[in-house]
Amino acid sequence: MEFIENIRIAFTSLFANKMRSLLTMLGIIIGISAVIMITTIGSSIQKTLTNTFSSIGQFNYFTAFLSITEEDVAITQDDFISRDMLDELVEKYPDYFTPDLSQDFGQATTRNYKGQTVTMTLNGLLSSEPMNDHLRGRTISYEDSTRRKNAIYVSDLFVRQYFPPGTDPIGQTVNLTLEDGVSADFVIVGYDKLPKIYEKMFDPGTKEIDKVSPAAVPLDTMLNLEHQELKNNYYATIYYNLDYDAAMQQEVLQEFFDDKYAEKKGIQVFVQNVQDEIKIINAVISVITIAISIIAAISLIVGGVGVMNIMLVSITERTKEIGIRKALGAQNDSIRMQFVIEAIMLCLIGGIIGILLGIIGGMAIGWIAKLFVEHFYAEYAELIAIIIQPSIPAIVISVLFSILTGVFFGYYPANKAAKMNPIDALRYD
Repeated sequence: MEFIENIRIAFTSLFANKMRSLLTMLGIIIGISAVIMITTIGSSIQKTLTNTFSSIGQFNYFTAFLSITEEDVAITQDDFISRDMLDELVEKYPDYFTPDLSQDFGQATTRNYKGQTVTMTLNGLLSSEPMNDHLRGRTISYEDSTRRKNAIYVSDLFVRQYFPPGTDPIGQTVNLTLEDGVSADFVIVGYDKLPKIYEKMFDPGTKEIDKVSPAAVPLDTMLNLEHQELKNNYYATIYYNLDYDAAMQQEVLQEFFDDKYAEKKGIQVFVQNVQDEIKIINAVISVITIAISIIAAISLIVGGVGVMNIMLVSITERTKEIGIRKALGAQNDSIRMQFVIEAIMLCLIGGIIGILLGIIGGMAIGWIAKLFVEHFYAEYAELIAIIIQPSIPAIVISVLFSILTGVFFGYYPANKAAKMNPIDALRYD
């Protein structure tokens, strides 16, 4: 009951001096709102980056690339990452890795059910991942390539261009004419929604039938049709299994290439995880956000000093009140608690106002950023999905920090009030 009564007294005192209380809270409001605004912007940028990368495609792969570690080392074709290495990798770790090499085979044409020409770009792959999360059927597999199957993985754009509405394309055969005039039948094994980034490559106003969509075909199949040989590469894309720990798989893959290049002086293959790069970007944003937030939080010290100052003034004004309470039997702890709670309420109210202003400010900046993107980068507006996400941990910390500020800067004045001599307090004029 005493605690509730102290809260009531605190509110009565604050509302009795509204303007003074508001000016005292100003430092707390500015500090907290700045911190919330900055953390909101930081977390929103991280969420926007993650969603933007996700909309572009899948990122569960490693990039293995050749690097020179010593000067005056000449690299030959025999030093590059070979197909035999990748075949050995799959044979040794069938549950972990699906390597991929790619080669562009130009455009291919076919005629749809209306007799119209449909054009696509063919990308020969050892294996492929889904374009996004709307896969129907399957993608090109490593087995499709090694067995030289005439499989093809297309986009929903090609499905709309080639088939009558409502047709299930999976299992359907498409006859393609390659750039050198070679004609071959391919069976559609899967299709997916065309990523937005491809849509942005088309000129505005391009008719759907005239759009050139991408398609994936087995690499070995295309090399056989074109009578070409695969050259060794300085890098390779290697998809990893999401059912296992990515860091463990990266370590295994690095050890595999280290063993392969152990006798090649000055040449090494480095394995890099694309997800790690995204995490590094997010980590940098977090560090910058925290650093700026700490700078902004310095104003809370100024606000805390203001709270201490106003509490000392308040105690001086209420000296006689303190004397009366002590004369009636109030204990020192009771007097101390009264003024500490008053300081806490002052900071807590200021903190809540600061949090609300910070969230509103962060949302306003996000809205301005969205308008900026739509106005100056309209072609990428659909890809850059700006998401405003207030930082919940920052809000919780801000509330706790407001309470601690009240305790820290309110304790000295409250302790001073508690130690007053009741006779001296009653004589105070």
